[in-house]
Amino acid sequence: MLLNHGLFMDDWLVLKPRPDYFIDIDFLLNGAGHPIFYSYDTFANWTGAPVAVMVSLAFAGILFGATCLVLTATRLGLLDRAEAAGFAVIVWTYPGYQLWAGKANAVYVFSFGLSFVGAWLLTLAFGARGLRRALLRVACALVFLLSFALNSTIMLYAFVMLGLFIAMWRGADVAHGFVRRTWLAAWRSALSYPELVVLPLVYWGALNIWFKRIGVYAQHYNAHFPTLAELAKGWGAFVAAGYRDVLAHAVRAAIQLPALFVMATVLVSIVVLLLRPGTEPTASRSGRALPLILAAALFFALSSPYVIAGLRPSSSHFYESRHLLMFGVPSALALLALKRHAQRWVGSGKAFAVVFGLGMIVSVGLLWNDYIFLQARMLKQEALTRDLAGRVQPPATVYAVDDGFQNYPARFVPFGLAEVTGMLRLAWGNQPFFGFTLVAERPTILQEMEESRTSPGSAFHHFDPSGPQATISLQPGPGAAPNQILVWKYYACRFLARCDVAELLDQLAKVTIKVGPIAGVIPLDASGKGAEPSR
Repeated sequence: MLLNHGLFMDDWLVLKPRPDYFIDIDFLLNGAGHPIFYSYDTFANWTGAPVAVMVSLAFAGILFGATCLVLTATRLGLLDRAEAAGFAVIVWTYPGYQLWAGKANAVYVFSFGLSFVGAWLLTLAFGARGLRRALLRVACALVFLLSFALNSTIMLYAFVMLGLFIAMWRGADVAHGFVRRTWLAAWRSALSYPELVVLPLVYWGALNIWFKRIGVYAQHYNAHFPTLAELAKGWGAFVAAGYRDVLAHAVRAAIQLPALFVMATVLVSIVVLLLRPGTEPTASRSGRALPLILAAALFFALSSPYVIAGLRPSSSHFYESRHLLMFGVPSALALLALKRHAQRWVGSGKAFAVVFGLGMIVSVGLLWNDYIFLQARMLKQEALTRDLAGRVQPPATVYAVDDGFQNYPARFVPFGLAEVTGMLRLAWGNQPFFGFTLVAERPTILQEMEESRTSPGSAFHHFDPSGPQATISLQPGPGAAPNQILVWKYYACRFLARCDVAELLDQLAKVTIKVGPIAGVIPLDASGKGAEPSR
């Protein structure tokens, strides 16, 4: 994350790669309904170093989130020290979420971390008295509110409130009986912590009154009551992208890049030795079953908002994995249950080393593999931007990229239209550009963009698909190489001075530009409607 300073996908819409780069992020307030997200992005751009700010946010979310997760679990006696540390590592190295190096989505990572910070503050407030209790409760409510920047953390928040209810229930008088005891626990939870009960209601009320989603965003978040078939299909998509594809991807990566997993094994072995798992007694039957039950409950709860909104994750496109950020929690719970079952036969230390150790190796190895892909993709962006900046701008404002790296023997994901348009602005200044990758879009892309940019709350008001056209041919150059080799060369150039980074980028790709109608794309006529596609 420290070495990768590139922007990915929608990062180009909300962050400024340099001070004079034009963006319009009002859509976050007046279209997408993300006021907290808007505040973070505005502050990051105001500093003049938005990439550094966002990387710092991501690191803060990971560090404080993992620390507070460990502290909460051990203070409540839910996990021993080694289990808590292993649990936190699995949660915060979950490779199903591939966008850890993304910049704008660092707000998501930070929000996820704040959920655990809020849980820790609530744990402290529960046992505090007087002014300290009041201050902790205020801080807890504020932290949870900020965590809602990632709206689906509200489901994680619901489980924190369930934990508060259980604490109240356990403290109630057993003589009241189960029903009365449960009712009293619920009442006391609401009466003792009213600010936490109304917090999500206040947040959602504020969004729907002052920051209501409109236009394409109202259509994108198509909230509805799904049928049983839709639920099954949606949950199946999350199982596939969140777990099945992760394991399959890990097997392929280990075969193709065994060195990464060897390094991950060495690192994890050191971590396991430092943790020194104890020899605590075998967990009870409920202690073994409860983590698995919670894993299933959390999986269904965390995926439900996306299923209800009609959104699906994908493991094939790194950006479409953004819905999977929190799904390391069910993974960690499932590993915890497996570890507690295994320790009945081989002991706690060996069970921890095998179960959590293997989980960490898979997570870290696959995480590094994904970082290599994103780093190589960033280098390709820089190579194209450098080449364009060194040219006189052709007489065109609408550009299609014919990306020859699609046929290169390396993982390939085409540039999004925000990325291509952003690179054009970075190279040639703030003009009404519109750019896209041919393989990624339909022939009607110009009509679709015209409709999108004129809709209320659009993020694309400053995109213009109606100008003169040109095609950019981006082909592998003499310095092109598979992702891992390219990234090693880049790091050798950058840190060991074995070559010049600028020269490496110049050799990476060959760029040619042909001015004229874009082949296969339906042009806009004067009314904004489509004509026959160019041949």
